[in-house]
Amino acid sequence: MSDTFAMGPKTDLTGKVAVITGAASDIGLALALYAADRGMMVALADANQYLLAAALAKVKAKDVEAIAVYSEMRDFASVCELARRSAAELGPPWLICNNPGVSIEATLWGVVNGVQVFAPDMVERDGGHIVNIAAAEVFGIRGAAPDVAITHAIVGLSESLYRELDSMGSRVGVTLVCPALGNTTIASAPEYRNSAPLSMRCVPLNSLPPEEVAEQIFAAVDARSFWFRPHTSQSHETSGSSRGSRASTS
Repeated sequence: MSDTFAMGPKTDLTGKVAVITGAASDIGLALALYAADRGMMVALADANQYLLAAALAKVKAKDVEAIAVYSEMRDFASVCELARRSAAELGPPWLICNNPGVSIEATLWGVVNGVQVFAPDMVERDGGHIVNIAAAEVFGIRGAAPDVAITHAIVGLSESLYRELDSMGSRVGVTLVCPALGNTTIASAPEYRNSAPLSMRCVPLNSLPPEEVAEQIFAAVDARSFWFRPHTSQSHETSGSSRGSRASTS
């Protein structure tokens, strides 16, 4: 974790609700476990029912309330059901983590649908934080134009959301996380390995363990930082805005 994050005060998350997609494994599971360690109630969402059940058991072992919701994040109706169940069974979410699926396409629509479904209510309550996760390694890769375009779309959506909330004076925070692919399902899944161009499959990876990534993501949330790349332990806020340094009180 960077010194900047380590020195900052932690937001009191006890009793607040976290909704984490892609929560059955890798970074998503690490985020769910870390949220539980911070005293949060957790809604875990994933399309892999077997791994999701195992992940739920691990989170509940930390003596917090948690639910598992089978969700296909590319399906808007499925995300709406996730929102309905998490609110009904745990309460209004404070933290939304839109975490990658096993393909770039799933990642894009997971982020788009997650923002569309959850952001309006969070803005109305004027509190909480949205974390969008996009793979950093596809930037600048030759022969992978569709994947690069999709990743830039996630970046653009996240920055647009950040700036719009800033202009409104909203206390809803936004963090864009660009981790390395090495220790995530998106890099090892057959769908990715078989379809990704050779130039992408051979990218040198410099990734941290999911547990360290999760810890750093929560530190970025505490610091209200916008742009964050855990594998380089560096972050910076969008230029021209002081909102990133304002502590969250909701």
